[in-house]
Amino acid sequence: MHVVTEKYLKEATERYPGAAAQIAAWRAIAKDGRWRSFIDLQQVFADADRVGDYVVFKLGRNRYRLVTIIHYAREAEGGPAEGHIWIRSFLTNQQYEHAANWDKGVVR
Repeated sequence: MHVVTEKYLKEATERYPGAAAQIAAWRAIAKDGRWRSFIDLQQVFADADRVGDYVVFKLGRNRYRLVTIIHYAREAEGGPAEGHIWIRSFLTNQQYEHAANWDKGVVR
């Protein structure tokens, strides 16, 4: 999967250094993924949630939420096309409770 808007991950690592290891682990797994559906994704991230058009990942023992929009891999001429993950925001559990924060990157 191609992770788009990785700047939010970098900002989150700087703002929340305690989450840096979880962010790096999520990124490495996501980049190696070839998910074709939400069901495929849940084979790797069992606690991921689909909320409307978003896919939300719980990081740091549920202290943080990574809000994304995913376009899954699909067949194309010559083989499978790479999917894309758009990072919408990285939030604390408390910030996540307010849906208005979901498209704001890293909330300060």
